[in-house]
Amino acid sequence: MGIEKDFLMRQLMLLFEVIQKILRLRKTGDKKRAFGQIKYFYELLKIDDDIDSMGIERLLEFLEKDKNLVNEQIEMVAFVLKEQGELSENRDKKLDFFRKSYFLLQKVERESITFSMDRQMKLAELKEWIN
Repeated sequence: MGIEKDFLMRQLMLLFEVIQKILRLRKTGDKKRAFGQIKYFYELLKIDDDIDSMGIERLLEFLEKDKNLVNEQIEMVAFVLKEQGELSENRDKKLDFFRKSYFLLQKVERESITFSMDRQMKLAELKEWIN
């Protein structure tokens, strides 16, 4: 059990670092490298399925049941989906990424025992976009 927890913590820290790189690259306008980091993020989670084309319910089932991700990992996937939406130039695709991100974050929020201001802010921002 301790080894699994250590692995999960190391993976979460690495995923967080990748998300920080994605944010920095998007803000500086380096979309190509940001997309490269997004691809790397999914590789770290061993997600090679096309989650862009999955519906919201199928995506959640895929992440929870097929990939056995915990809420912390799902929350990070939601953050990356939001960033993919921010990087997308197609409005429909942008909204699809934002909806998926919002749905996953709501699920994590409902099940989480800890309060996260960052999660609350992302939910509010996504809700504004969706509505």
